[in-house]
Amino acid sequence: MDLLQKQSYNLWYSFLMQKIIEWQEQKPNNKDINNCVKAIAEVGIYANSLYTELEIVKKRESLIRNEKNKEILKLKEELKQYEL
Repeated sequence: MDLLQKQSYNLWYSFLMQKIIEWQEQKPNNKDINNCVKAIAEVGIYANSLYTELEIVKKRESLIRNEKNKEILKLKEELKQYEL
């Protein structure tokens, strides 16, 4: 998810949550609206955890690639010593 997509998601999620809470305040005894509030909150938490997990995986992948590249360079230098 790039920055624009994340901003769009946050904007629409906030709008939806505010609207459903507004409806809930107007009709506090409506079980469907109360369940919608819970469902939307759950979806938001799930989406946020997926995004966080994705960012962690990307950072781990980047670290592993950097370590691999450093090791390759180190081994190439060692190999040069034996070629001379």
